[in-house]
Amino acid sequence: MSKRISLILAGLLGLAVACGGQTQAPAPVVSGTPDAVPAQSVISTPADSSPGRFVIPVNTTIPLELRNTLSSRTAQPGQAIYCVSVYPITVKNRIVIPVGTYVKGQVTQVTRPGRVKGKAELAVRFDEITLANGVTKPLRASLSGFGSKGGEGFNPKEGKIQGPGTKGKDAETVAISAGEGAGIGAVAGISSGHSGLGAGAGGGAGALGGLVYVLASRGKDVVLPAGTSLELSLALPLSYDEDELQSASGDSPGPDLGRRDPGPGL
Repeated sequence: MSKRISLILAGLLGLAVACGGQTQAPAPVVSGTPDAVPAQSVISTPADSSPGRFVIPVNTTIPLELRNTLSSRTAQPGQAIYCVSVYPITVKNRIVIPVGTYVKGQVTQVTRPGRVKGKAELAVRFDEITLANGVTKPLRASLSGFGSKGGEGFNPKEGKIQGPGTKGKDAETVAISAGEGAGIGAVAGISSGHSGLGAGAGGGAGALGGLVYVLASRGKDVVLPAGTSLELSLALPLSYDEDELQSASGDSPGPDLGRRDPGPGL
């Protein structure tokens, strides 16, 4: 009996040991999806113009009228030029650059015409713009066009105004001089009995005199009288805040005089 009990206890103990020795394997980690990627942060850049800001973009052209005369004969680099705008520039249905806005610039290069070849050249740039209310801004702009009144040319890449050529006029001067010389020589030849020889000699002398005159004189200068139409092109944006545009048109309501007392009724 005791032996049977001992066998039963031994069996139960062995079963308990067997059960305790079995450890549960950890469940495998199944990675069915890649690691979560953090949401990309959105960098918000301010708009080119907020509701209270007005930005005139690059390459905007502003028509101007020149107020002082410029000439390649007398102008010097650094000489000031003065203009006013002649057409309004709008942003978001608001006039930002009204007619009559002041623009100041300067001459940057002057080239006199050559005696034999080479045209006169005049280059300018624009540095400052002032509204009628006094708000003044630095300006980065170049000359993009002008209204020629004397046959001048224009180099848009360099913003240079070029004087008119004189080749046709020079040839005309030499031809006229030769003709006049031939006439004088013919008269002199007739009086001496050698009209043909006199005409040839006179013509040669006249042509030489005309050529000397051409070589001694310069070509035409660039002349821009007051009232010349110019056009500038913005190289950098130009921006204004709402408060800078107040009374920019120059219209002032004047001082408040208050209500006048009509006096006692009669």
